[in-house]
Amino acid sequence: MVDLLVGSALFRDTFVAGGHGHVDLPRLQAVGVNVVGLTIATRWPNLRGTLSGWHFRSLGMPARVTASNMAIAEWLVGRINGWCDQSDGGLVLIRSVADLKRCLAPSGPVGILVGVQGGHVLEADLANIARLRTAGVRMFAPAHVMDNALVGSGTGRHSGGLTHYGRDVIAELEAQSIIVDLAHMSMAGIETALPLLRRPFVLSHTGLVEVTPSRRNIPAALAGDIAAAGGLVGIMLSSRLLGGSTLDAAVRTVRRAIDAAGAEHVALGSDMDGALRMLIEVDGLPALADAYLGSGLSEIEVSAVMGTNAAQLLARGLPVDSA
Repeated sequence: MVDLLVGSALFRDTFVAGGHGHVDLPRLQAVGVNVVGLTIATRWPNLRGTLSGWHFRSLGMPARVTASNMAIAEWLVGRINGWCDQSDGGLVLIRSVADLKRCLAPSGPVGILVGVQGGHVLEADLANIARLRTAGVRMFAPAHVMDNALVGSGTGRHSGGLTHYGRDVIAELEAQSIIVDLAHMSMAGIETALPLLRRPFVLSHTGLVEVTPSRRNIPAALAGDIAAAGGLVGIMLSSRLLGGSTLDAAVRTVRRAIDAAGAEHVALGSDMDGALRMLIEVDGLPALADAYLGSGLSEIEVSAVMGTNAAQLLARGLPVDSA
């Protein structure tokens, strides 16, 4: 199993031991999750970080760090590395295909794919992409919950397409073998990004507007365009964005996504441990798979959505080695 996006590094005090929240290492191991995408963000709900500054300080981040987006990102990646160090080999940061293979092997460790949301983290300097790569970042979303200098957000004020700077960022991300994540982009942003992408890419977490109208969701036709360009659409497990509080809500969205994009282009991107109410916690993933099977999806389709698709894309998109 592979979950493309969870937010534990932003909101959890602990991860290696069990505790409050949707996700932790003991439950990941118990249900057999192989890889989780741990995402970080540096400002919300706006570029000033009106809410994020005090939140970061509550995690123990020094006040001097909160003045810089890059410093925040590196501190949070350091926090994730600390969890790996505390795990006695149970957690591994995935930097390369070799690391991924270890995590996909029977009895392997749980792999952590570090992602960043919000291109403002770069502080208008393309060289910071290489700096993030060195720190261990392997997935990058140019957008987050607000518009920035790269691209409009689906929940932003203007929702514009990619800027020239945003196009340069995408080219550099691909040059650095960092997987581009289209999550949170405006529709115009996604449409302008698709022709530029040459390497494996994802939209890590979304719902569909045909199932649940929301600015945060995308149209099914756009999911089809993403699939046609070779990308992967991760379906999140937010009850609000799926339009229900039972597993049937996830079934409706996944089946609609499969109809639009094909089963080989749909994945799990739960957004657990983020800021939204979830249908389930991580130990509910087997029940989610059973609900998909009960809806008439085949075992091959369910396996693809729950992990095989994402594992195959990561194997194509990650660097061959950690250098």
